[in-house]
Amino acid sequence: MATILNAKTGIVTTLMTYHTFGRHSNSNNTALSNPDASRFHAAIYWDGEHWQLMGKSTNGTYIDGRRVQEDSVNRLKKADTLHFGNLQSDKWELLDLDPPESMLIPLSSELKIIKLSGVVVLPSEESPQISLYLSADGQWVCESESGTNLLKSGDLVGIQNKIWRFVDAEPSISTQVLDESRQVPESETGFYFKVSQNEEHVSLKLKVGLRVIDLEERTHHYPLLLLARQCLEDETKALSKGEQGWIDKGVFSEMLGLSDNHINILIYRFRKQCLVNFPDSIGLNQIVERRVGEIRLNCDHIEIEGGLQNIPSLVSQATN
Repeated sequence: MATILNAKTGIVTTLMTYHTFGRHSNSNNTALSNPDASRFHAAIYWDGEHWQLMGKSTNGTYIDGRRVQEDSVNRLKKADTLHFGNLQSDKWELLDLDPPESMLIPLSSELKIIKLSGVVVLPSEESPQISLYLSADGQWVCESESGTNLLKSGDLVGIQNKIWRFVDAEPSISTQVLDESRQVPESETGFYFKVSQNEEHVSLKLKVGLRVIDLEERTHHYPLLLLARQCLEDETKALSKGEQGWIDKGVFSEMLGLSDNHINILIYRFRKQCLVNFPDSIGLNQIVERRVGEIRLNCDHIEIEGGLQNIPSLVSQATN
């Protein structure tokens, strides 16, 4: 990712894919203190191959001491120096011009930059309160207790004093709630459970498109089994597809006898298992869905072999 240094303050800034400079801090990515700077003075952006600068102020924008024409596009190179407004203003130096990467930029010095790939959880794998992953159409998603949302560059993500700023490798649409039509994996999915009579052992085969992979027996398959049973129960009630399988998180936690944090860890492990076995099927990140206060399994086909017979309604069983 490209970075720029303010030589006066020593502050290094990671550039957004479209990064604006100007006097107004509320409407620009980087605020300029120079009184000769305009409200929206200039923009640096990635055009798909190179980083370009466009000056937007009549007061002048300078590259290596040379004033550029207003609204002209100027290709930047490493070590270029920039001035906004006049040559006596703060000097900015381009430290590098690497292509954009999706990442999290920390707002405090004790945190590290996180380059995004696969599934990322915050603030840590031991306490995964927030999950970040790619949706089926390649946009980064933030999943937390408050819901599931698409991210855009500049959004803040984190818990309490552990906060990062999201930077997208590609310009993205505005943040919005991820609707159900976007949450369907790109290939037909099937879950095939094999369960011991005492339910101490749960193995799973996962079908994606024409591929079937044996995920074997794992501890995190048991929560999936309970979610799968809720789907089958709701299917018999003729609920709409979008309303099938949802379980209140408090009820789900009681059914498992586990804390929310432990459940989050198990779901994170399942998503990692999917990425290892189906690396090209990023839509599997959304096969476990959340909305405010609820969780469900979203798949096309479920089969369960073995386990307890004549199981009463899962929700009524947990609340009785």
